Amino acid sequence: MWQALCFFLALRSLALEPKIALEVDYGDALQPLVNVSVGGQWLRLVLDVSSAYTVVFVKEDKACVPSTLEPCYSYEVAAQKGGLHVCVENNKQNSCRLGQEKMYSCTTFLPGPANATPLDDALIIDGLKYDQKGIEAIDNAMLQLAGQEKLILSWSSAPVRLAVAPMEVAGSPPDISLDLFRGTNGILGASGPSLSCRNTTLWQLLLQQLGVQRFALDFRPPAAAVLQDPGPSRVVFNEVDAAFATKLLWSQPKQTGDTVNDGRHELLVFHPEVCGVDLLYNASSNWLTVIDTSGPCLAFPPFLFDRVRTYVPLDCPFGIGEKSEGRLCSPRRGPGGTTKLPSFSFRLQDTQEPMPPQISLALERLVFRNATGAELVCIARQDTLAEAVPTDMLYTHISLGSMAVAAMYTVLDLQNHSVGLAPRGDPASESSEDGCAKPVTCLAMQRYFPPLNLCEDPQCSEYMLMALDETTKTCVWKTPVPVVFALLVVALAGLDLLSHRLYKQAIQRASEFSQ
Repeated sequence: MWQALCFFLALRSLALEPKIALEVDYGDALQPLVNVSVGGQWLRLVLDVSSAYTVVFVKEDKACVPSTLEPCYSYEVAAQKGGLHVCVENNKQNSCRLGQEKMYSCTTFLPGPANATPLDDALIIDGLKYDQKGIEAIDNAMLQLAGQEKLILSWSSAPVRLAVAPMEVAGSPPDISLDLFRGTNGILGASGPSLSCRNTTLWQLLLQQLGVQRFALDFRPPAAAVLQDPGPSRVVFNEVDAAFATKLLWSQPKQTGDTVNDGRHELLVFHPEVCGVDLLYNASSNWLTVIDTSGPCLAFPPFLFDRVRTYVPLDCPFGIGEKSEGRLCSPRRGPGGTTKLPSFSFRLQDTQEPMPPQISLALERLVFRNATGAELVCIARQDTLAEAVPTDMLYTHISLGSMAVAAMYTVLDLQNHSVGLAPRGDPASESSEDGCAKPVTCLAMQRYFPPLNLCEDPQCSEYMLMALDETTKTCVWKTPVPVVFALLVVALAGLDLLSHRLYKQAIQRASEFSQ
């Protein structure tokens, strides 16, 4: 009987397992990691669906952090394995740029990495610029896939980038909350191949070999997150979890036909809200949002971050309108220490009848505890973008990092160029608007601006001879105007009396003359 029960449970467990999946773990900085063999060396690479290159940190150049980290890719070991070749194009100016007509061929090689000129590049992650110095090469690569079908896939001459310096923040600002890439060995870029100057990418080779038309980012929160979900984190290919299939809401197909949009996994979110306030207000009805798992946070352009911060109960180590420089805010728990954060809500369609359903991301799912046990909220301010309300969404987008992705079941459809989302857990019970800022009361002619919860004074200067009364908040005449007006009235009255007297004198003289 026990054997039959165990056999039944084994079958049930197998049925719940996807056929093909890539297992995902987390690093100390909450970045999603996958195991990839490059040059015969198993490495832990950050899974980044917003970039295309497979980057490995080179041991000989102390590119891993810390420099003594093991494992760390060694090109001496890779050369001994016989698969590493350094592209001759490294020494050709502007050879690796996006959208070039002649793609990077890498069929002729240099003697070794020491003979190549490194390329300067950078990634913008959670509002910080991470410099990258790399050499283009090819090497043997291998991935081990989990699920019902255990597969080991390998490729010779896979395109790789050898990082010959640590990926560090430009300017090295102090007090960064998350030390990204520490304890990792590189990046597995999982965007579309158009974001690479190479003919293909390792991720594209994987998708082609498996015949992938869609894949699900079935992430669970990292261990440091306050809210947890049971189960493993993984990328599932060509399957949708039956538990979420009917709950998925799909975005509109993305714009295609250019290098950037073709490569990114992106969507439009309509009327994003916190605390019931439309964050875009009169700027737009929608905003571009990119799935970006290079970092963990939900990242906003400066103007949107400042609006979110206005309402959400947060304590930040920087002022409103100031750059965060990689520092994160803490949740303000209130007197009893039990106040929950609200949800970030949006729709995937514009306003219509009937109203499209709303997706809610409980911001509590972005709360984690750092090494000291302090709570931080993984909502980042994108300091590298313009401070003013931008007009071009392409480069001022919202980014959904790995913790935001873990708060939802996320499906990327490569055929329809759309994204499917379904919230995990119960956002209604996981969030609360009790701690939201209350609307301010405006006076007289002031106009209420909801996104920043402030009263805007009337533009009295737009009216001739008018000024703002700071006490009553109304437009009044400038101080000299009433006096001048009174003098003008008196002058006009005097002139009127004088003209009337002259008129009577003229009539009288005319009458005397006619007699």
